[in-house]
Amino acid sequence: MKNAESGGEGSGRPISVQTRFERFPASIRGAFVMRGADGDPHAVQIESAHLTRLPVGPARPITFEDRMLSVSPVRDLFVPFEVPVLDLEPGWYELRSSVRVDAGKSWEFPSRAFSIPWPRSDVRRGVIQVGGELRAGGRSYLIERVELGVDRSVVTWRGQSSPRPTVKEVHVEAILLADGLPLDVLPRHAVARLLEPRDEGAHRTVSYPVPKSCRSLAVAMRLANGTRSDPVALSLR
Repeated sequence: MKNAESGGEGSGRPISVQTRFERFPASIRGAFVMRGADGDPHAVQIESAHLTRLPVGPARPITFEDRMLSVSPVRDLFVPFEVPVLDLEPGWYELRSSVRVDAGKSWEFPSRAFSIPWPRSDVRRGVIQVGGELRAGGRSYLIERVELGVDRSVVTWRGQSSPRPTVKEVHVEAILLADGLPLDVLPRHAVARLLEPRDEGAHRTVSYPVPKSCRSLAVAMRLANGTRSDPVALSLR
């Protein structure tokens, strides 16, 4: 059973919520697992829960009984759910809940991302070695390679000014342009495990897969303010 936790000791949140789930052909079944994170019991209420497409898109509501729940700091409380997925389009999704604590502030808890797979014949696969340099915002970036997978595209890059990742580089993305249009980039919080660098100083940006119908592919750097570098064309041979 997959599991993702948001909130806990040191997070500043009064409760922790783990989203545990299993995927079946027609639905996702699981539970929101709650526990007090600050050593105190709390009265909580699930205000809303959704299955949401990433990074943007439609959200499918998950229904719950509208009642107050008692959360203990020493015992897990399981709130089961089920949501249909048979008619979902291929893409990346997360389960997101909003929980009100002690009739006061509400906190959001996203799960880890998961994909509804694309047909293998609809996407391109392979590895493109790049080695090209791009400039954006007065800085240089080296694009090392692009990995094309069945449910994701991963660009590995590094900042040229420092051998170690910097705070500024956290908000920089290497975007892929398929036939001139940018592929959706997955939020860092949702794919943290996929973003772990393989070597020191490297960064990885995870996007949607490249369609098999794509005839031209390029990579560019995009800064937090939306500024882009000039793109570099990639070979699809």
